[in-house]
Amino acid sequence: MARAGAGACRSTSEKSAGPAQHSSAIATNAAKAANAAEAAGAAQTELALALLKAEYARLVAAARASVTAARAGAADPLVYVMAELSRHSGLPSLGSTVPAVLADASTAMTLAGRAARPGVMAAS
Repeated sequence: MARAGAGACRSTSEKSAGPAQHSSAIATNAAKAANAAEAAGAAQTELALALLKAEYARLVAAARASVTAARAGAADPLVYVMAELSRHSGLPSLGSTVPAVLADASTAMTLAGRAARPGVMAAS
């Protein structure tokens, strides 16, 4: 009795299922990669949000300390806020005006963006 070759034992349906199964495996792997990328993106977003919350808490604490120091008659009650702003190179220049600083949303957004990126500290 002659032995059939390895390919001769397959049925017609098994032969035609090969490329479809291969395409399905590629699609499954692509979906897994997309899910992993989405999970990594979500983790990065959560980290950025946590960093922003921490920076906001530091700024609020500095503002509260400055108000408390002013009420207590401290010589330089803004030292706490100034220190916090200087951590991010956020102190306004000496010639700045109040309306200009309040209108400068782009600098505020830049500072907030720095706080949201781990490992990125402004140069002092």
